[in-house]
Amino acid sequence: MFRDLFLTLINLLIIEPAQTEFSARLTQLGAPPTIMRDVGSCVSAAPPVLTEIYTGDPVRGVLTAARIWTGLTTYQAVLQADVPRCGPALQAAQPYLSRSGS
Repeated sequence: MFRDLFLTLINLLIIEPAQTEFSARLTQLGAPPTIMRDVGSCVSAAPPVLTEIYTGDPVRGVLTAARIWTGLTTYQAVLQADVPRCGPALQAAQPYLSRSGS
């Protein structure tokens, strides 16, 4: 039950907003479809990994969510640090994600 609660919270507070942000940025800045697909796959693979981490260390989960909400960190930084599969995809997307949308 505790794990299911964390999975739901991770999806609501990290995964869904990250998917929305990444998709919008990559589309707006004309990222190639392969980068968009790889980033989408990375984000889709993140919930069980983050759930495992944050159920083992709930304080870390709360602090991560708070750091995202306050702007002290980004979805990209969290996924790169905590989800090994995301590293290559987010690295490839970095030129698009770091550009100004204007």
